[in-house]
Amino acid sequence: MKDKDDDIYTYRHFNIEDPRKDPLPSRRVRRWAFGLRELLQDSAGREHFAKFLSKEFSGENLKFWLAVQELKSLPISRVASYAKDIWKEFLAVDAPSPVNIDAASRELTRVKVESGKPDRYCFDQAQAHVYHLMKSDSYSRYLRSEMYKDYLNGAKKKTSVKGIRSIVSFTGRKEQSTN
Repeated sequence: MKDKDDDIYTYRHFNIEDPRKDPLPSRRVRRWAFGLRELLQDSAGREHFAKFLSKEFSGENLKFWLAVQELKSLPISRVASYAKDIWKEFLAVDAPSPVNIDAASRELTRVKVESGKPDRYCFDQAQAHVYHLMKSDSYSRYLRSEMYKDYLNGAKKKTSVKGIRSIVSFTGRKEQSTN
């Protein structure tokens, strides 16, 4: 039996940030609105988007996309077994976390995975389809969501307080040096 940390959807090679750390700068959170790629490249952005998707019952899309990204970075010796794991988890008829892709992409991917020697790119068409779904649907809803707006406003407030503290301490030092 696999350890939970070995599940293909745990993002084990991504640096998920500890939410108890200092709040993110608002500039960083605002960058997430530049595009889905920008959001997915930021570890905190990915995590926040994943939470949003799970509330919308579509978290499997991001999990699939991340698993395929991970597949592309694996040593060739692990690619075939990992590709089969991805297929079973997300695309098989009885998949526990099924993603919604078109029939042509599913069939092309199935043929590549079942060929006996799937490569790192056997999910490219399916991944592109899922990315398009996230970009055109989930991502736009995320940017309009209260969840994102609240996170952005919280980052602005925390950044503002930090900025005020630095001004206060700067003027305090200045006053001390003139006395």
